[in-house]
Amino acid sequence: MLFDPRPKISRGELYDRERELKVLDELVKRGSPIIIMLGIRRIGKTSILRVFLNETNQPYIYIDARLFEERGFRKELLYKIISDELNKLRSKWASIPRYLRVLEGIEIGVAGIRLNWREENLSITDIFTKLDEWSSDNGKTIIISVDEAQLLRYLKGGKGRIDFTRIISYCYDNLRNLKFIITGSEIGVLKDFLGFNNPNSPLYGRVRDEITVTRFNREKSRDFLEKGFRECGIRPPRSIIEEIIDKVDGIPGWLTYFGYKYCRKPDAQIIREVFNEAKIMALNEIKKLPSKYYVYALKAISTGYRRWKNIKQAVELWVNHPLTNAQTTRILQALLKLSLIEKKGDEYWITDPVTAEAVKEL
Repeated sequence: MLFDPRPKISRGELYDRERELKVLDELVKRGSPIIIMLGIRRIGKTSILRVFLNETNQPYIYIDARLFEERGFRKELLYKIISDELNKLRSKWASIPRYLRVLEGIEIGVAGIRLNWREENLSITDIFTKLDEWSSDNGKTIIISVDEAQLLRYLKGGKGRIDFTRIISYCYDNLRNLKFIITGSEIGVLKDFLGFNNPNSPLYGRVRDEITVTRFNREKSRDFLEKGFRECGIRPPRSIIEEIIDKVDGIPGWLTYFGYKYCRKPDAQIIREVFNEAKIMALNEIKKLPSKYYVYALKAISTGYRRWKNIKQAVELWVNHPLTNAQTTRILQALLKLSLIEKKGDEYWITDPVTAEAVKEL
């Protein structure tokens, strides 16, 4: 169903992402060591990734880094996720445990594969090295996929931070049968974390391929909604479809959310109710920002102060003290890296129209 609010897992559920799936397939077959998929929140990156992984005939490990936000940025959780993924691989490729068995800290029994995260002699690179050996012997490529990978910058280990970029770098240099697919919605933050252009980063200068996932244009948004409503067995007035499009500007996640809600209560009033719900969701995300200055800058942009000077003046008014030029620039650069805003010429715009409306109420 097009309006299923969960990430899609099959091509039949996914609308108009044939190009992205084809590019992913071509890059993996071509041997691209690192593939980066970029796009703002709710644009559909997770759905594209999950559909691709479910269709590929290659083994894969899927790490949803958003789990760390919920459960803590701990080494224990990382090893648990990888352990669960290895057990999924084992169910299809029974010979994999034989390669892992030689490693200290891995228990393999009738209950499955278990990684002892406390074992100092067991590392992620050890596990990936054995998977690479298995891949070489069996003519396979193992895909390591990480969704919202910028969150891995917070990972903690027993003696400090776990630097996942070093793991990727080691695999890049030494393991020819492992490929990484990495997604991120905080585009600037992800790029800073990976550090391809940072001489101090383990990944400096490494070759990678990028795919940018964009929003639907108005025609595709309309077609998506019409097809989704047909699946639900209803045919809303054209005015309802146009109103939804006006409110969400082609962001598939919001189109799906509005369509899902309207199918369950096909009433013109529901659009306003759903928009208010969506704004609450967006506000909850904005409230997690680490600085009140970010929120005030977003509010300034949402109310029409879109040039650097005007944003600075508006924020100064609300915080009741002056900002330096450097402070203002840092605030806007941070919001750009978080992909909450974009710059068009000399003006700044909020990328998500629901967020733009929500912050006006702060």
